[in-house]
Amino acid sequence: MKRRKFLRLSGPIAFSPFVLNGIPYKTFATPNMITTLNCEGINERVLVLVQMAGGNDGVNTIIPIEQYDAYANLRPSIGIAPSSAANGYIELDNTLAIEDQVGLHPGMQAVKDLYDSGKVNIIQAVSYDLQNRSHFKSTDLYLSGGDGTPANNNIQTGWIGRFLDHQYPGAAGNPNELMPDPLGIQVGDPKPSLGFHTGGEHSTGINLTGQNPEGFFDLVSEIGGAPINDFPNSEYGEELEFIMNVENSTSSYAERISTVFEQGTNAITYPNDNFANQLKTVARLIDGGSKTKIYLVNIGGFDTHANQTDATDPSIGAHANLLSRLSEAIKAFQDDLNALGHEDRVLTVTFSEFGRKPGENGNLGTDHGTLAPMFVFGSALNGGVTGTNIDLSNIINGQLQNHQHDYRQVFTTLLQDWLGADDEAIFQTQFEAYLGSKLPFINNNFVVDPSCYLAPLPVELSYFTAILSADKESVVLEWKTASEENSDRFEVQRSLDGENFETFAIVTAAGNSSLPSRYTELDDNPHPGTSYYRLKQVDRNEDFTYSDIRAIKIETESLESFRLYPSLAKFDINLVFNASLATTAYARIIDANGRSMQYQTLNVKTGFNKFNFAIDQYPSGNYFLAFESKTLGQNKSLPFVVG
Repeated sequence: MKRRKFLRLSGPIAFSPFVLNGIPYKTFATPNMITTLNCEGINERVLVLVQMAGGNDGVNTIIPIEQYDAYANLRPSIGIAPSSAANGYIELDNTLAIEDQVGLHPGMQAVKDLYDSGKVNIIQAVSYDLQNRSHFKSTDLYLSGGDGTPANNNIQTGWIGRFLDHQYPGAAGNPNELMPDPLGIQVGDPKPSLGFHTGGEHSTGINLTGQNPEGFFDLVSEIGGAPINDFPNSEYGEELEFIMNVENSTSSYAERISTVFEQGTNAITYPNDNFANQLKTVARLIDGGSKTKIYLVNIGGFDTHANQTDATDPSIGAHANLLSRLSEAIKAFQDDLNALGHEDRVLTVTFSEFGRKPGENGNLGTDHGTLAPMFVFGSALNGGVTGTNIDLSNIINGQLQNHQHDYRQVFTTLLQDWLGADDEAIFQTQFEAYLGSKLPFINNNFVVDPSCYLAPLPVELSYFTAILSADKESVVLEWKTASEENSDRFEVQRSLDGENFETFAIVTAAGNSSLPSRYTELDDNPHPGTSYYRLKQVDRNEDFTYSDIRAIKIETESLESFRLYPSLAKFDINLVFNASLATTAYARIIDANGRSMQYQTLNVKTGFNKFNFAIDQYPSGNYFLAFESKTLGQNKSLPFVVG
């Protein structure tokens, strides 16, 4: 069976379709909540990124009115007619200087309506140094925070991930009461985005594509249960491994996301298309109480080499349809946020990997170019246009020259002036070069004051390690801080599943110190199998954060003679093994399509154990029995055939 087919739930899909193939490991809510009046609400702010995949034609999107003759000469077949003609461009703003006045594509009337309400800022001529016009490479550069220069051309992590990893340290894979949600959520693209990738073990976002969130938790529950590590070398084994990878990457947040979705609502009717459904779902998650900080949504199809416009009417066609879908969906999203009372909390920004050439290509299309506009939407903006029109007289080798704004200026402005990132966070995001050139598109009433910047807890943790002792009977935990401010204690925590942690030791912290401090603690009674360790760093105000998680595996011989018989059965099968201690284990029977057929709790006793499973109601075919015991440190999968 195809994986995509397997993951599709039955029943009608009413909202944005979702599939779970990313790894959720970051959450938004940080314990050091802002309490001063002037800083109120900064923790609740959200950023929505709209990826216009394919390279949007900015020249037909934002038309330079004063240069219209040059524009028409460059685009005799696909150029949009003047505003005085039928289906001509929309005059955006006659209060701008004449040389900066622009014509908006006629398919973007919804954006014009938002602009007239002060909820749009258009940032002109955006690119980066040495623009790369490969879809894949340029997309990677926009998501990694790079450019075409040798120093910045091969960054392996995403700028979103670097920001979240610094701003919310130690939250990886640890949803709890204060931090219940993933910090980032990606919608609309089945491939997990490089933007959320970090250099550590975990990604900072989850990917929801192709799956109705109403069935999100049901899906995970259906394929959940005992993890399986021994996968048969067959097509069934490949599918089973994929299923378990999906479960492992989503179960931490599955129930929470479903709950938030159910608690939320939408106040208006959206257009009925995939992109609008993505934004519809984002609005509903926000309304349901999600604390997710950054959403990434996607609308594709902007690679318009041919048939960009209709042959008889340039105002219609493929590009017009895309811009209309984009505009109407964002207008619906803004109206929905307004009706739900969340509009002042959310800013939305568009980006595309590059623009198009200023001249048409003879196929009613345009080829890969350089400059493109970015749009920012929201009620917290200075509505208007940032920058001046592109210069159609400055074209070399068919390409527009001299970008006015670097895309990183836009993102740096949003991270600091909107989300409240301090300078250190911008430095860790690798955008420090743009701190001095932020753009003034956020209204001063909403720009975060430096006194309100959200910084991590003031304990600079240099490292945290967990090492198994030579005799394999204890675990040595060691950590070092470079400096501490108002630091009270470290709670050393352990978990058997990497999700549910308990404190087993408390170590007094240095309090206030500008000197390095080194700490050690011993777990002299570790569990067999894999244990997970982390630090809970608590200051004197009881604010806290977590370190990264460290895993230690202690090999054990506590399970022997493990077998399942008969391998070809009709009525029942038997599982037998010898155990070195009494505990609880779990067994699940899964068919070849990944469906859970039977689940059973096993009360294991010391010595010989035998458990029987009735299978007489099962259709003939291939099955697996999955066995798990964290105490015994065992995850096994054994195949059998019903026939």
